[in-house]
Amino acid sequence: MKELPMSPRRQPNGRPEWRSVDELLAQAIAGEDFATLPGKGQPLDLSAYFASGPEHRIAGKLLKDNAVLPQALQDRRDAEQLCIQASQTLATQKDHLSTLKTKICAQAPALCRFFPDRPTALAALGLPTWPEYFSEPENAPLPTRRVLLDGAKRLAELVTAYNRRIEVAIAEYLDFLRQANACVERLNQQVAFSRHLPAGLQLKTSDLTEAEAQVRTALPPLTPLPADLVQRLGQYYKATRPSLWRRL
Repeated sequence: MKELPMSPRRQPNGRPEWRSVDELLAQAIAGEDFATLPGKGQPLDLSAYFASGPEHRIAGKLLKDNAVLPQALQDRRDAEQLCIQASQTLATQKDHLSTLKTKICAQAPALCRFFPDRPTALAALGLPTWPEYFSEPENAPLPTRRVLLDGAKRLAELVTAYNRRIEVAIAEYLDFLRQANACVERLNQQVAFSRHLPAGLQLKTSDLTEAEAQVRTALPPLTPLPADLVQRLGQYYKATRPSLWRRL
């Protein structure tokens, strides 16, 4: 015959008897119920997730019912997610850089097209090599001085913004990897000092020096325009297009 569940204790008037947690615990201790509990009534070790035994199964059920991972598994999960975030952030920054570089290449003719050839442009700008984002010289007629200088300053600002974004991208990427390494180190330490956690849970930390070198190779900065760009162009403009009095 199937046992019926125990009905709650009731008062003489038939109402359910309400007792505090302390009262229930005191009754359990007095009746020696603790002696039959898994783990002999000791606090559950929630970190011993992979251990066998009734008390550990209870701990596992508590964690599962409350959607909580043991610390070791949480650290492993956090480390893996942080590495994914690092890769996703870097990919997003690469897209932004690609868009910005397109703007730079579109702005370059505002400076380059007015030079007759590369050597003249390099000498006027004080650059050792031809920047990759420069367009070819066209020997186009010089515009007004203001138009030339404004176009050049806009190009310099875009190049500066591009190089600054590279540094931001690298810093964010390395920060995610640094956080992931902290989780990995904590995880590996827990596994090393635990009798129950399997060694297969351990992960390898990222080499931040190598990671930085790789990302800097993948995202090289653009050649910056000289700090005295305006002065250099002013001198070039003055020499190439003398004033009306000098032309008379």
